[in-house]
Amino acid sequence: MDIFGKEAIVEIPAQITPEQKAWLDMMVRKGKIAVPPGGTLPEGSVISIFMRTLLWNSEEQGQTLDMVTREGLEELRSQRNLVELKVQLAQDQKTWLEKMAASSKVVPAAGDSVVSMFIRVLLTNAMDQQKALEASDPWADDDEM
Repeated sequence: MDIFGKEAIVEIPAQITPEQKAWLDMMVRKGKIAVPPGGTLPEGSVISIFMRTLLWNSEEQGQTLDMVTREGLEELRSQRNLVELKVQLAQDQKTWLEKMAASSKVVPAAGDSVVSMFIRVLLTNAMDQQKALEASDPWADDDEM
């Protein structure tokens, strides 16, 4: 169950880049991905909450891996030395990801999956948005990235 005891949670493995893993760890360490008020959650749970939010937004916007440009897909296929991240998702998010993957025309590289590629796209977008926010904030810490 989720932290509020309302949703069934399942764990899925995802392959992400070492840079994405380092970014997630840094965001948790710096408090940019925060623990809910009054809570003390392990780091993995905090990252899972963040990932559930990214997936919820992408589902609401109807995003799929098929929307990525050909160049973007080639870059995703060429990524090597991926690290595994265990993500806890709501059961309906897992079902949505599986449907999105099954209907996708994208062919992943050997040892990769459409779901992992999609998660890497979401993380890349989140990293780009965070960099843009920090670049526009004159008070941001220079040593955060």
